[in-house]
Amino acid sequence: MCARQDPAFDGSYTIVKELVRTLRPRPVVEVSTPVEEPDPGKIAECDWASILIDFKNGTRRRLQIFGYTLAYSHRRYYRLYDRADFHALLDGHVEAFDHLEGLAAECKYDGQKTVVLRWEGPQPIYNPRFIAFATYYLFQPRACRPGHPNDKPHVELSFRALRISFFNGRDFHDLDDLKTQLARWMTGIDDERPQRRKQYKTPLELHAEEQPHLIARPCHAYDTARVVYRVCDLEGFVAWEGNRYSLPVENVTELLPVRITQNEIFVYGQALQLIAQHELRPRGAGELVIAPGHRLKPDRGPNLDQLRTAYGELGDGAGIFLAGLERAQPRSAAHHARRILAFRERYQTDDVLAAMNHALQYGAFEHHAIERILAARAAPRRLDEYVAEATEKKLAAIVRQSRTEPRELSMYDALPNWSRPATQGPPPCPSPHASDAAPSPNSEQMAESSSDCATTSSDSD
Repeated sequence: MCARQDPAFDGSYTIVKELVRTLRPRPVVEVSTPVEEPDPGKIAECDWASILIDFKNGTRRRLQIFGYTLAYSHRRYYRLYDRADFHALLDGHVEAFDHLEGLAAECKYDGQKTVVLRWEGPQPIYNPRFIAFATYYLFQPRACRPGHPNDKPHVELSFRALRISFFNGRDFHDLDDLKTQLARWMTGIDDERPQRRKQYKTPLELHAEEQPHLIARPCHAYDTARVVYRVCDLEGFVAWEGNRYSLPVENVTELLPVRITQNEIFVYGQALQLIAQHELRPRGAGELVIAPGHRLKPDRGPNLDQLRTAYGELGDGAGIFLAGLERAQPRSAAHHARRILAFRERYQTDDVLAAMNHALQYGAFEHHAIERILAARAAPRRLDEYVAEATEKKLAAIVRQSRTEPRELSMYDALPNWSRPATQGPPPCPSPHASDAAPSPNSEQMAESSSDCATTSSDSD
């Protein structure tokens, strides 16, 4: 087009087209790989896709799309998340099982780390936490080879159909509007689209045929919530993903378990009683969520009477350290004491207590000293991962079915020895005591070897 507008160019449009064909040739169209149609209820496919959405309210947001497709009926389920992490993966499965009223016996995945940790030759090593989920629902995961999208073509094509048929030509006011339109499109358009390779039956009609072959859902859904520990800060809040959620004032400086679902956050006391429940805010919104009855703490935080109680519950030596802190820092003892308690969010309570006892020996009564001791002597807090007891029992049963009993080492003595000598050439000369021994079956070979040794000996003389 620029060549046409340039008066110095006297060529034709054909010359430009021919040059463009040489500089940017058309991609070679690959022959489509034949797809084997599975039996009803046999195979499902799961994957993720990413999309950037400009909402009409002026915000831009990148969303992760979870997709689950039944390979026989081509019925699909989509769900939107902020992150494609492990908990979102499990939640998407649970919602898909409810929407489809069952699940397939096998499900194909790519090499995502939430499912496949690594490959050892041709064998995939699955994430133990995902194995716990799969064994709970009694389906078998199948890892596809890296770089082979044709191994799960149904879910790959489903994302293409989603982009062309749903996202093209639609505007969304916000995330809630997007979710509403997506749910309406799945049931009103995608489920009613005739399938050419299935005698133009719709996915709903094919799903009715597949339904009796699907695995039934258990009575209770798998709990996909994330559970972490958080310290209630000096102002009476716990922080999660850029937002702060209020707690009762009695729980200030306590280390509390927090359970996070896709929509809510639950905070439990030290005795595992529910003390606060909030609606989950968008990640990174920076909101301050205050529940009715949770009043804001004063600027100075808890007083010394509350701190003495908290230090007394830490263990031996904590109360003595606080008393020394009050004598050394009479005007700012509460400030230092609160800052020291806040270290429990990053370090184990035993490490904080050991740091206070160490500082007590040297009279270092300030929170900076405790922080330096912890940085030098303690490791940051890390929660251990546990495997579900039910999963361990199932895995143990599988291992017992193919267990190989150990054998006595003496049984291997009867096996023939086909190994060859390590060195080539004539064997070494026999020792002088060898003549007293009984002749062996290979006496002729032994004689030849002895003569060779004698010849070598005489030559050396």
